[in-house]
Amino acid sequence: MENLQKTLNDILNVGIGFYKASEESIKKTVSEIERIYEDLKQKGASENSELVTNLRKNLDDIVNQLNEFNLKANQTFGDISRQINESYQKIFQEIEKIVPKEQLEQFKVKLEELNTTIQNKISEFSKQFKKEEN
Repeated sequence: MENLQKTLNDILNVGIGFYKASEESIKKTVSEIERIYEDLKQKGASENSELVTNLRKNLDDIVNQLNEFNLKANQTFGDISRQINESYQKIFQEIEKIVPKEQLEQFKVKLEELNTTIQNKISEFSKQFKKEEN
């Protein structure tokens, strides 16, 4: 039994040692990668040739165009949602004029369900669009 306990303790200690050695190795590797990344970043930032300057300008233009597109898309989603709500209100006002009062609540419930479904779909589409742009 003593032998088994000693063997188990040895195995545990080997595992802990392996973990510590791996942890230190990983930390050193990550540190080296970060250093190399910073060096490359500085070298790239110091490059000012015409080609590199044009690349940076083109990248800035692309980012600006994407930001404008995103803004317009979000405005469009908001506009659609507002238009649907306005239409819903108008439809309900017209229904109130022609539907008997005892059936009005049923129509109102169905219209609200339809409006909620449409608004949820717009919201889902908007969220999906925002995810895809990230």
